[in-house]
Amino acid sequence: MASHKTVTTHRASKKTITGPRTAVTLATATVGSIALVPGLAHADPAPTLNDVKGQVNNLHQQAEQASEAYDQAASNLATLQNKVNQIQARITAEQTQLTSAQSSLGSLAAAQYRAGGVDSSLQLMLSAAPDAFLQQATANAEMSSHSASSMQTAQEIKRQLDQDKSLATADLQQLQKTRDDMAQKKSDIDSKEKQAQALLNSLTPAQRTQYTQQQSQQNVQNVKTPANLPPAPNARAAIAVAFAKAQLGKPYVYGADGPRSFDCSGLTMAAWGAAGVSMSHSSSAQAYEFPQVSESNIAVGDLVIYYGSLHHVAIYVGGGEIIHAAMPGTVIQYAPLHSMPVAMIVRP
Repeated sequence: MASHKTVTTHRASKKTITGPRTAVTLATATVGSIALVPGLAHADPAPTLNDVKGQVNNLHQQAEQASEAYDQAASNLATLQNKVNQIQARITAEQTQLTSAQSSLGSLAAAQYRAGGVDSSLQLMLSAAPDAFLQQATANAEMSSHSASSMQTAQEIKRQLDQDKSLATADLQQLQKTRDDMAQKKSDIDSKEKQAQALLNSLTPAQRTQYTQQQSQQNVQNVKTPANLPPAPNARAAIAVAFAKAQLGKPYVYGADGPRSFDCSGLTMAAWGAAGVSMSHSSSAQAYEFPQVSESNIAVGDLVIYYGSLHHVAIYVGGGEIIHAAMPGTVIQYAPLHSMPVAMIVRP
């Protein structure tokens, strides 16, 4: 019996030990199960409409920066293509000239061969008609001089031809690099816009409706002309500003320069183009194409370049106001001069 009690006691002791372990195991399993049940784990709060608007605007600004870089690359591409075309035209002309020079040298060589290789003094001594021989010798000397001149001309043409071929090769490589750069910039624009659209798609139907209404109301408000805007200082500036005002309400579109839509540098280029002033379709290029002026001397019609990267431009219309093509989802509109960080002011 004692032995049996001992066994019983041992079993009882075993139950006492294993019981809590089982409880701990079950408790752990239960906690794990709760963590795995969808919806029971802690979730981040849904973004507010203002959060999404801020992120979308930031993405639009990044896309605009890529768009202006794309416009600059497109301008560079056009310049390079024109340069390559000119070089290739020169190469064609030089190749024709070289062929003609080589043909002329061939004719001279044949004529000299036909004249023979006898020493001129011996030919004079053996000649039955010394006067005729002297005339022929003079002609041969002139032909030799002409041959040397033709050879020099051919060598110069060949040197220029080789140089232009080398330039064309380098410029064609740069042309391809610029095309690749444009493709990358276009990809960046598309990527930012897709991210912005994905954020907008994450809104609830009610939030999307509210967002659309707010954008529409803001667009309507921002095209209203402020009171008491001053006149332009000269006729050309007046034409440029009048053109910009006539575009109010038209949509922002990447790379557009009218007539139905514009991006920022496309608008300023078209406005001043109406006044007879040419400029690049690039805000960063426009920043360095004209004299810079201080803000204290700003005048109606001046171009205001924004951000350290110079990726946005507007036209100043006086009274502390600008007209600009802001970003996708907006229209050409008025805005305060200091609604964005001013980098430079230039005067076309």
